[in-house]
Amino acid sequence: MRAISRMALATIIVVVVIVAAVASFAYLLNSSSKVVTLNFVYFSGNLCTFLQYAAQQFDNQHPGVKINVIGEPFSEYIDKQLTVLQAHSSQYDLVGFTSTSAQSVSPYLLPLNNSFNFSDLLQAQEFFGGVIYNSTTGEQENIGVALTTAVYLMIYNKSIFDNQTLASEFQQQYHVNFSPLTWQNWTDVIYADQFLTSHHITKYGFLIDDHESHGIIDAYPAVYYWYYSRDANLTGGNPNGIAGYNIMFTGYVPKGFNYPLPSFNSSAGVEALETYAKLVSYEPSPLQLQVDYDNIITLYEEGVSPGAFVFSTQIAHFPSNVSSVTGVAPLPGGYMETGTDFLGISKFSHHKALALEFLQFLLSKQMQEVLYYKFHDFPVLRSVYTDILSNSSLTQSQRQELQTIYQYAQVAYANPPNIPPTYSYLIPTFNGQVYNYLTGQNTNATQVLQSAAESWVKYLG
Repeated sequence: MRAISRMALATIIVVVVIVAAVASFAYLLNSSSKVVTLNFVYFSGNLCTFLQYAAQQFDNQHPGVKINVIGEPFSEYIDKQLTVLQAHSSQYDLVGFTSTSAQSVSPYLLPLNNSFNFSDLLQAQEFFGGVIYNSTTGEQENIGVALTTAVYLMIYNKSIFDNQTLASEFQQQYHVNFSPLTWQNWTDVIYADQFLTSHHITKYGFLIDDHESHGIIDAYPAVYYWYYSRDANLTGGNPNGIAGYNIMFTGYVPKGFNYPLPSFNSSAGVEALETYAKLVSYEPSPLQLQVDYDNIITLYEEGVSPGAFVFSTQIAHFPSNVSSVTGVAPLPGGYMETGTDFLGISKFSHHKALALEFLQFLLSKQMQEVLYYKFHDFPVLRSVYTDILSNSSLTQSQRQELQTIYQYAQVAYANPPNIPPTYSYLIPTFNGQVYNYLTGQNTNATQVLQSAAESWVKYLG
């Protein structure tokens, strides 16, 4: 009886030890997997700060989850991600990228066509970077989600254009309304430049980027779209262009080719270049001071020009004395260019479902309203614009700015290409030729554009 008791006791002890060991292992297992961390890199700045804020809100709502947003300098963040992605590493779950770097990272991103609802997004914002053209299937694929609305538009000094004496004289001389909101073509801008500089109202005309390293590839398409969209021979009935190639190529793939051909070596392209050169002639000479992304706002704030062509992200943090006198208008003729940024999901992530949930959180109405009210950036959801515009506390200036951006961001297709060789080859060969024309080193517009187009075809072929 005593022996049986000892055996029973020993058995009980063994069972208890095993159960405790299993429980301990389960606890350690749960503890080790309790915090799931998602990592991604974004370039430092206002949008990165928003993403870090949103990540904290997501973490608070999802115990056991940590979204780690790593801010890096703009010039480094794409290369750092590409190094990891090319190694097929799972280090980054989400991938941040710009419009023009989209097709560099697209081979490593999860297609989102069937897993994300894009119906409420402003499609023009999604089109330039979030969508690629798959030449193998002939179909478009969504590889990223636009986070904000960022557009290239016109700003102007309201104290000049609200002046009724100037408006009456301008109307009488050019038979054009003085308000930039009404301008129908780029000639109206040149008229304003002529009028204001000749009357010594401002030293320069409307400022437009003419920087050789990058700015030209933003500014030229903004002008060119007016001519391109009206030429059916170039668009083939598709004035938005083919995703990735966009308006600097034909809106169709010619017979016998696997890709569209350059469109700017045309009469439309020549007219656009001649117009662009006239605009530049009313600002500092490119040989003396190239107008670029970094100094255009400073020049405008100094009051030496009546306005400028800039990205909406550049005006989000104007000091109050500048914002109060600054109006926002579409590009002449009623359209815009896109410059938004994206997030995609790495194919190599071990947490794809959670990454998708975070993307959906970023594009929720709640966070898109936070983006506008707290971070002074523009949302990308149609429904959020409707909600914000119904807010009676908005000032008249805020309402006009928001309404203008919402209306014309839907037709923001005046975009340069973003196929893989864009940065390394297409931009340098195009910008160099155009810069020579703007500075008078080559005065033949047709020759300049034909030479650039031939370089593009040679490279792509």
